[in-house]
Amino acid sequence: MGRRDRLGLTLLLGLVVALDPLSIDTALPVVPEIAGGLSSDLSSVQLGLSLFVFGMAAGQLFHGPASDRFGRRPVMLAALALYVLASAAAALAPDAAALAAARAVQGFAAAATQTVSRAIIRDRLDREDAARVLSYVLLMLGIAPIIAPAFGAWLAGEVGWRAVFWAMAAYGALALAAHGARLEETNLDRDPRALDPSRLARTLAEIGRNGLFWSHVGCGAAAFAALFAFLVGSPAALIVFLGATPEEFSVWFAIVMAGNLAGYPAAARLVGRLGIDRLLTIGTAGGAAAAAALAALAFAGVHSPAAIVAPFCVYMFCFALILPAATAGALSPFPKTAGAASALLGFAQLGTAAGAGALVAAFDDGTQMPMVVVIATAGLLGLAARGAVRAASRARL
Repeated sequence: MGRRDRLGLTLLLGLVVALDPLSIDTALPVVPEIAGGLSSDLSSVQLGLSLFVFGMAAGQLFHGPASDRFGRRPVMLAALALYVLASAAAALAPDAAALAAARAVQGFAAAATQTVSRAIIRDRLDREDAARVLSYVLLMLGIAPIIAPAFGAWLAGEVGWRAVFWAMAAYGALALAAHGARLEETNLDRDPRALDPSRLARTLAEIGRNGLFWSHVGCGAAAFAALFAFLVGSPAALIVFLGATPEEFSVWFAIVMAGNLAGYPAAARLVGRLGIDRLLTIGTAGGAAAAAALAALAFAGVHSPAAIVAPFCVYMFCFALILPAATAGALSPFPKTAGAASALLGFAQLGTAAGAGALVAAFDDGTQMPMVVVIATAGLLGLAARGAVRAASRARL
């Protein structure tokens, strides 16, 4: 695959990968406003975010095998169309329950942008090149969260919180048009039985018996758990507990995600020099250290936005080192079932993330402590998963 083709693929997939953080982060600064507008409590609106992530987790298990059966292009286009409709339903929601349901469908549709994108990259590239291109594609996960909260706060202030979801619908329509015009089919060996329940069960069982797959998945799942704990807990911690305005929250959130933005280009450069395994070691060790620093400051009674933002900015830099390496390492053993492997990977990672977010919401006490405890635990689990990668690699020798 030539350099120009890689660049075109990176830009096209980056457009849809950005849809996920835009769907989450644009609404974060206006969570209190949404709760007030729907005459609901904060935790009910936070539940909508968790259901979005659960929808994404469930969608992984469908979209991956469906793309093995029907091809990457039709599944991506159908999912983007469903996303537009679900975003419009969220904008029109009359109450918190309707909003949560729309967000769950929105998440199910958005799952295709992750699952199918990973499978497309696996179709076209080998292990090291896949990690490099993934790093650049996922760079959009660093850019979008910097822009999204400020845009959401401004849009809600000018027009109202419902305009945030109309903006998501518009972005989804743009992505649908771009992929309809430019996305080429990369699955040239479609499996007509990929969605057969017994066949799918056997395929997933075969993937699930691979220890190297699960250890890499564990590294990514722990990183996602920390991220979603922050996404769910940061509005309450920074706005409610520490008194930041939505605009100030947007600035603090942008600083956190600047670490992520810096991390992806670094990962793309370093993977060629260090390889996936060493990059994963650096990422998980650094992430565990940053999470420990966050917890230490909180338990020491240092209550300020900087005490949350600074260590988690470092964590998000490490997140960018972990995710491409963990993803490429998990998918590399499955060239013929990349869609199913990508689906199982995404389901495990996002299911773990949704559970972490739900824990933060369930134990909300008006402080940053539930968020901090979950993040610190995730950092330690990521380090343990890296040790499992080493053990699984030795077992294969």
